[in-house]
Amino acid sequence: MESDSPVSMEELRNVWKSQPFSLGIPIIDLQHIWLVHIIIKLESVLSDLNRPTVSMDIKSSFNEALDYVSEHFALEENILEHFNYPKLKEHVKGHRLFVQKLIEKFHSSEETEVAALGLLQILKKWLFQHILHDDKEYSEYFAEESVNLKQYCNELLKSGTFPISKAQFLLYQNISTSLEADQLAPIQTKSIVHDIQNIWKTYNLATNIPIIDLQHIWLLKMIVELDRSLKSGDHESDVFQKVVTMAIEYTQVHFDVEEKIMRYFRFTDVISHMGQHKRFIEFVKLRYDQYKKGDPFAATHLVQDLKNWLLSHIAFEDKKIGVSFQHRIREILEFTKKLHSRGEVEISQDQQNLYKAVVLESPL
Repeated sequence: MESDSPVSMEELRNVWKSQPFSLGIPIIDLQHIWLVHIIIKLESVLSDLNRPTVSMDIKSSFNEALDYVSEHFALEENILEHFNYPKLKEHVKGHRLFVQKLIEKFHSSEETEVAALGLLQILKKWLFQHILHDDKEYSEYFAEESVNLKQYCNELLKSGTFPISKAQFLLYQNISTSLEADQLAPIQTKSIVHDIQNIWKTYNLATNIPIIDLQHIWLLKMIVELDRSLKSGDHESDVFQKVVTMAIEYTQVHFDVEEKIMRYFRFTDVISHMGQHKRFIEFVKLRYDQYKKGDPFAATHLVQDLKNWLLSHIAFEDKKIGVSFQHRIREILEFTKKLHSRGEVEISQDQQNLYKAVVLESPL
């Protein structure tokens, strides 16, 4: 959850103080302040649609929102589940509905400005409804039950499972009381697997077709690695270029396997689905050419496009395949074995291990 665009500290503070947003749970309040930051930044972008970088800024906002949601929801659900919050199921259901609306907004709009306006509306509604009501409800419940959240949250932070960037920490320092700020410090998540698990669970990406899910998880791994490299300023390294090339090549490999399954089992929307694959590969190759030619923004665009498209495509288009073939999983497993025996699909031990770790939410 990083940002390069400055946001007025005074405006951020005024919004935060305008309503009783603070729950008194430092790590949760930090993430909620970051949501306010994303909203104000997006409003600033939309106030000047003639700016040359507007398209990039809007994509950046979507990327920040996607990052925020997977990190925040995973943390919140971890805490609520750990302390057996009685309304956990309803709370998680609210999260999933929000994610669905978020992805749908990105997926359904061809115009970035329209998508951005929809995103802003969704984020504001979430801020003023969910946080002020549902989140406030669980914070009051924990207070009444005298639950020791501080100790558990500190353990989570020390584990490195949930990240706090320097930018988030500095905003929190400036908005919250010094006493609250002293309880936190910048820390980056240590495990790529945790990042993938959070995204997979939050965005409900499982199609329940093993080979497709395995390949999606492997693609997510590469995208998370690229995203981390971007945030660390390492996008000009040989490693970054190698992972970009691998991600593009593996996307094509995945599309080939998915299309073989759709054709063999006669998926009704196969032509349209394959068309989406073709257009995306062409688009990514264009981005990659821009990157190789030295476009200073191409690396950011490439990673954001890979990430945003993958999440929205899996959540809407690939889930249709899962629903259509939900009673034919055993047949698909047999078909996958035949593809593997003919050398038409490769499944490494590392891919299997990561798949098990993410699907079963267990450490590698």
